[in-house]
Amino acid sequence: MRGGKKRELFDQPPQVVRRWFSIKAIRVFRPYIEGVLRYHLRIKLVIRERKHSVALTEALNATVENFKKSKSAMHFESLKIFFNLSLFFLLAEKDIQAVKIDALTHADEWKRNLSLRIILLVIHEWDMAKVAPANKLKEAYRLAGISDELIGEMNLAFRKINKAHAKAKQLLSPARHATIAHRDADAMLQYEMIVKLDPLATMAVASSFYEGADLLVSTLPKVMLEASSAHSLLKQYRGST
Repeated sequence: MRGGKKRELFDQPPQVVRRWFSIKAIRVFRPYIEGVLRYHLRIKLVIRERKHSVALTEALNATVENFKKSKSAMHFESLKIFFNLSLFFLLAEKDIQAVKIDALTHADEWKRNLSLRIILLVIHEWDMAKVAPANKLKEAYRLAGISDELIGEMNLAFRKINKAHAKAKQLLSPARHATIAHRDADAMLQYEMIVKLDPLATMAVASSFYEGADLLVSTLPKVMLEASSAHSLLKQYRGST
């Protein structure tokens, strides 16, 4: 600040001077403060997510193993549908879980942004209609004799996840090819779409997805347990012959 402007500043009321210095201090120290906060948040999240990551990996491996066994068995299509649905979901959740911490806390802004885009893309492409169309899933429930209570829980989980899916499409659809695959020929458009991605909006979508995911994770094993019972297996066998 030049001498004349400095004198003009100090001629202002004390509250104006204090406000100016506060703004100046925030501009100077904000990157350092944010860096420290991200560092501490990263440590906290790594510790918190470690147990979840182990449980998710175990669930994924167990599902793959049991799914392979079910595919070799005949007459149990309902069980195969539930295993396929479970594996489809776990793969998506594993991808999100792998980049979630970086999306929030990585020191490099570009890597944070890339992780956010990956989260949006995974949720954006998570299409339940491809894996378990409503009519096919309804028939699987019927053949396996799944209780109305569990069906209600599954439907609630799907509604929450589909809501997050719709929000992800709204956020990412216009920029999906430009920001992930870099297919758009307009490089400046790519850049602007990337840097303008809203972290808070993205994590709100992820949070909405996890709200439904948590319910699905707690309900699917109960559905598969019912579908694996002797009564259900006999019902499925009779229904397929």
